[in-house]
Amino acid sequence: MKKFILLSFSILTVFQLSGQSDSLSQLSVRERNRAIQHLLDYRFRGGSGAFEKYLFEYVDYPTEARQKCIIGTTILIFTVDCDNNMSELRIRNPLHPKINDQLRQFYNATEGMWNHCEDQKYTRFEIPVLFIVGSTETTANAFIRYETEAEGMKCRSDAWHMEQYEKMKAKNKIKQALRNLDILIQRDPYNQTYYELKRGLLTNE
Repeated sequence: MKKFILLSFSILTVFQLSGQSDSLSQLSVRERNRAIQHLLDYRFRGGSGAFEKYLFEYVDYPTEARQKCIIGTTILIFTVDCDNNMSELRIRNPLHPKINDQLRQFYNATEGMWNHCEDQKYTRFEIPVLFIVGSTETTANAFIRYETEAEGMKCRSDAWHMEQYEKMKAKNKIKQALRNLDILIQRDPYNQTYYELKRGLLTNE
């Protein structure tokens, strides 16, 4: 049984994306989600809620991925210009081939469902989707959250992987330490702390 959790944020003030100068990775989670919602409400017919609902109609969380506790935030990056010409979808932080294929099918199916605009700053989209198994404890937070029940097992929390990273680092077991950091990065690719830890581990800082 799947749970589809739609994130909704009340827009008190209009938050505008400033084109190429501001990266979503530099924004707080709340700011990022508000910016995405505002952009989708403006450009996608039916708004951000319709976009999420339509995505869930196309995307399924594969059993294999759930059984292996493949959890993470996939980021959809694409452009729809003001005349509704769509660019090719790029998937940052891909999790599973089946998920990737379904996301591409969903994106292609949105052709003709976009509103016209007058300003190019409303044409670039970067939308994070979190795939999470059961009640796995994670600090990752995405605009869209796809939650499904566990397949008879409990997946490890972020805290557990961080603890393992610290233990392996103390024992100078670099590969094992990196493996746990990579899992955390896969879950939350916007968390700059993880990248700093990885850089320090690779440079022996």
